[in-house]
Amino acid sequence: MYSVREAAAKLGVTDRHVRLLLATGEISGRKLGHDWVVLGLEYERKRKPKTKRGQTTDREEAQKWEETWTEGGL
Repeated sequence: MYSVREAAAKLGVTDRHVRLLLATGEISGRKLGHDWVVLGLEYERKRKPKTKRGQTTDREEAQKWEETWTEGGL
């Protein structure tokens, strides 16, 4: 069992997104009064996380570096 905050940290999403997943039944949980208790974290993101404009992910950065290296640029 996890709190909404713990589940969000493990899934890499916001607390609000976890509550949405619980409400739609995409992850299992129970509502106790005003609070949710997350029972399972069997969830797979349908798309990759957004990045800010001009910001690259570590994977993209590594791929650019590898392309430069293999082309003899370094």
